[in-house]
Amino acid sequence: MRASNFLLGCGDCSRISTLQVIFCTKKQDLIIRKCSDKSTYLRAEKARLGCGICSRIRQLIDESAQLMDNCDDELIADLGQRLLGALDGNSRLVILTHNNPDPDAFASACGLAAVINALDPDCRVQIAYGGIVGRSENRTMMRFLPYKVVPFARVRGRDNVAYALVDTQPNAGNNVLPEDKVPAIVIDHHPRKKSTRALLRATPFVDIRTGYGSCTTIVTEYMQCLEVSISAAMATALVYGISSETQHLGREASQQDRRVYNELIPLVNMRRLSQIEFSRRPREHFIHTRTAIDNAFVYRQVIGSRLGPIENPDVVAEVADFLLLHERMSWAIVTAFYDGKIILSLRAADHRSQAGKVVRELLEKNGGTAGGHNQVAGGQLDCQGLTPEEIAVLDLSLIVDFLRQITGVENIKTIKPLVSAELKDPWANESA
Repeated sequence: MRASNFLLGCGDCSRISTLQVIFCTKKQDLIIRKCSDKSTYLRAEKARLGCGICSRIRQLIDESAQLMDNCDDELIADLGQRLLGALDGNSRLVILTHNNPDPDAFASACGLAAVINALDPDCRVQIAYGGIVGRSENRTMMRFLPYKVVPFARVRGRDNVAYALVDTQPNAGNNVLPEDKVPAIVIDHHPRKKSTRALLRATPFVDIRTGYGSCTTIVTEYMQCLEVSISAAMATALVYGISSETQHLGREASQQDRRVYNELIPLVNMRRLSQIEFSRRPREHFIHTRTAIDNAFVYRQVIGSRLGPIENPDVVAEVADFLLLHERMSWAIVTAFYDGKIILSLRAADHRSQAGKVVRELLEKNGGTAGGHNQVAGGQLDCQGLTPEEIAVLDLSLIVDFLRQITGVENIKTIKPLVSAELKDPWANESA
């Protein structure tokens, strides 16, 4: 029997202090266990919960049972069949994340690998990525993942495998899916784009839920519905994937994100989770932080920084998150240059800001690719064939265009440095 566990504390009922409520798959029964007495069980049908349990507990049970409605028997069977059907009998599956993967991508990939292994134990599953893993937290997380994750360059026999994409989409411009391949599976929580729709229509299994705060939540629901065992290592990865993507459920988190997170927490290795979240930083981290602050600027409610050429693309998003901590700012924008492209990261304080739409309008008119959500977005712009001087001009023009777009001021003047005596140009030495 598959069950979903909830730990509920209630100060309103003198007879029951802490309960563990287990929801059966078929939902005819509820099993309510008093934690202090593991041998005592009370079985009652949902309609007969007038058994002295206080109204607060009863309300929590009803709400939680309603959330499990998407895991009925018919849907569970169909989900497994659809995933296996998408593989079309292929004995190898390569799960690809977006380039420079983050915790949400790592956790989603591991969860999907566990699901596929449970459905078809003979299928060989590999997880791969493009780009690099730069942030200290992400590198530490890789050490504790339940599945090995490798650069795509190390995957052999790429022409004879099926592909799955998690936290990204085909032709989105941020993954290494071979151009001649149509993925078998796509699972994502980002909106579809014009560039992705044609390949998505040709993909056998597509699950895109833009209302979810993390891709990890979608995959975790698969694991729950299909009764896939969740180890401590897996739970730790899944929880960190959700918490990092939603800033501990405070940024764009859905009801589903909160429910899954709370269900996983009892299974987590908290020591490992702490090691990941508070990983030690290398010297380069502090160099980048100083550069970001030295180059930081403010204009009305916008704070930003131009980093110039960098060696670690993860720095861009990290700096954007850091700058938005400024108490008076509503937007943060950070640009940098990496691997022949201008990388841009955008953050917004208001959950209604439509940052994804803003960054698409900013970059796509210049031939770039972009995407995101209401508060988190990013993209890139290919600068192949441009001189350093031309890249510097383009970099600055993106900042100015963004300020015009957000403030409505056409003639942008007096962009002020945050802490430096004057605005610094990160391209000054490159152009000299």
